[in-house]
Amino acid sequence: MMRRRFSILILAIGLGGILLTMGCNTTSKRKWLTLFFDGVPSDEPATNAIAVATTTGTNTAPTKSTTALPPPAAPLYFGHKPFTEEKCSSCHESKFAQSLKRPPPGLCFECHKDFLANTKVKHQPVESGDCKSCHDPHQSYTNKKLLLKTGKDLCFDCHDNFLETAKVKHQPADNGECLSCHNPHANDNKKLVTKSGAALCWDCHDNFMEKAKVKHQPAENGECVSCHNPHATDKKKLVVKNTPALCWDCHDNFLEKARFKHDVVEDCTTCHNPHQSAEGKLLAKNSAKLCFDCHEEKDLKAVKGHADAGDKSCITCHDPHVGADKYLLKAAAVSPPAR
Repeated sequence: MMRRRFSILILAIGLGGILLTMGCNTTSKRKWLTLFFDGVPSDEPATNAIAVATTTGTNTAPTKSTTALPPPAAPLYFGHKPFTEEKCSSCHESKFAQSLKRPPPGLCFECHKDFLANTKVKHQPVESGDCKSCHDPHQSYTNKKLLLKTGKDLCFDCHDNFLETAKVKHQPADNGECLSCHNPHANDNKKLVTKSGAALCWDCHDNFMEKAKVKHQPAENGECVSCHNPHATDKKKLVVKNTPALCWDCHDNFLEKARFKHDVVEDCTTCHNPHQSAEGKLLAKNSAKLCFDCHEEKDLKAVKGHADAGDKSCITCHDPHVGADKYLLKAAAVSPPAR
């Protein structure tokens, strides 16, 4: 045992002497050290590369990836030009004063176009010169146009949030795209809409009126909002009322005192198209075929009174809505004229 320790000591002294004579060359030192010892650390410089360990089920050494990490995204910044150029006196009485040279919007119109001068309808905060209720006068780190908030969030600071409890929502309103329909400052259209009547709707919806033969008058006049709510409601298709109550806003209520009623008459859109049609009376189909959507043709032919009907339309003898007869027969059909 003593001899073994003595041999190791002699070896270490000899190795130390060799290293001393070699000087401080790291590569040479490592070459000699690896002759006698395992696991000598590499002399390669450390890198910032990411080590990726393989997971093949065996203990393999991690490999180095040279893929660089992407730089962090630069923060958004939108600055008001006089502010970023440090021209404070463009708006303020002096470089050191907070008071403005003149009140907005007059101050704003020294640089910006005066959009109020020749417009009929004006957004109240704009007309009042309360530009700062929507815009930051200096800078924004998130919003274009120096807006304090974006979309509907800004509008609902003043307007009631009609989307909160609504079941059916118009998509642009639900998305907060108020500016797709409204001008935020001023224009010549009521409600500050960017276009009037149906022209605004055709920006997104297909113009089904263009080639229509028979047109519902309010649809033809572009009075879409007489039947539809442009923002949100609790009813399908954003209608302001369900039928037939909606129809009674313009048409006489023939159901009110009727003795007998057609069972589908409570939903006008079962038989009528509310916008346009190729058939008279805005019928969804030709009257000779429409009835067969609900009634069986073989059953009707079995009725004795239909023996001589031929290809006549049902409404030749029957009233499609109401009547004094339980079969909704018209007076002429109940008591045919004497021959």
